[in-house]
Amino acid sequence: MNLFSLPKLILFILYLVLALPLGLFAAWFLFRAQTWTGVGLSVLAILGVFLPVPLAFWLSQPAQRPGWGWMSLLLALASASLLGLILWQTPDGVPAPGSPVQHRFVRPVSFPRYTIANIVPEIEQINLGFVVTPYLDRLFTTEQAQRVAPFTLALYREMESDPNFHQLGSVMGWAYAEVIHLPFEVGHYYLYIPKNRPAGPLPALAFLHGSFGNFKTYTWVWSKLAEREGLVIIAPSYGFGNWRSADSVTLISQVLTDAATQVELDPDRLYLAGLSNGGLGVSRLASAQPEKFRGLIFLSPVMEADLVGSPVFHQAWHERPVLVITGAADERIPLSYVQQRIAVFKAGGVAVTERVYPGETHFLFFSQPEAVLSDISAWLATAE
Repeated sequence: MNLFSLPKLILFILYLVLALPLGLFAAWFLFRAQTWTGVGLSVLAILGVFLPVPLAFWLSQPAQRPGWGWMSLLLALASASLLGLILWQTPDGVPAPGSPVQHRFVRPVSFPRYTIANIVPEIEQINLGFVVTPYLDRLFTTEQAQRVAPFTLALYREMESDPNFHQLGSVMGWAYAEVIHLPFEVGHYYLYIPKNRPAGPLPALAFLHGSFGNFKTYTWVWSKLAEREGLVIIAPSYGFGNWRSADSVTLISQVLTDAATQVELDPDRLYLAGLSNGGLGVSRLASAQPEKFRGLIFLSPVMEADLVGSPVFHQAWHERPVLVITGAADERIPLSYVQQRIAVFKAGGVAVTERVYPGETHFLFFSQPEAVLSDISAWLATAE
């Protein structure tokens, strides 16, 4: 068999043309990886790209080229061993007994351990996102990615040092599922019950994530407030974050009902918060079920103008506490947009408190977490 007959030569060149960019990208990412798993996956990709080369040479003339056969076997064994090691240490989603944080599902779904979105650590997914997203989202430039990446990845490294959060793995797969039109409404939420909990029913905060999905770091940041205030955190996942969908209100209600079976909640101290696109969900739920919530928190928010500007909303939330936090330099949700909504709240008699962070962008929840949590703590004290 002649490997370099014209059809085989064309096929071999085509393979190199397609595989070489992947190999080069994996080699580049090898030095950018944030975890040993990320390093291992990069090496695995490199091995996978180059394994067919010695294999092809060996198959062309097995008897005359045994060295290529042994090289193919060694590369295959190394790849299989590395893959096995990576799968063995992939988080199973079940933290140790007594963990303050856990996954909960209100539908018959189990944690998807062996999916690519969990095998690849979430920090590596975010790390890769900083490279890819500027080519997909005109509002997220390369310069912005370089500015946002350091403090975001620092939060992830801090979080991954906590064994309970590490063992949770990632549920980002359901965000990707919505993008490619696969089922994503699985009834998942993160539940955080403070370790230093006071006696009796606990106040709770339901948090609705923004676009791109329910990043685990959201719950990590909120956990600091939970321990400070003795507050339960309930963070439902809703695909990519399109909270405009009609069934989002039903999902949140089911999640709140399920959380109450796990910990005794104070029904008079339930708060609803939403970041970015999560503000749409806050707008909807606060309009549909205003009696459920003590107060509302909008973070760098998108709001349903027809809902929050309606007489029904103003009547339901008249003189009731609403907190709005945003960055003055937010290029995605301009300050003028948020201020218009704040003006509507004030005109309707809503007891709105506003906090504007000079120079901060749409990512202030990650860039200034302690300041944001301090503002929320102060507001909670007045909303009690």
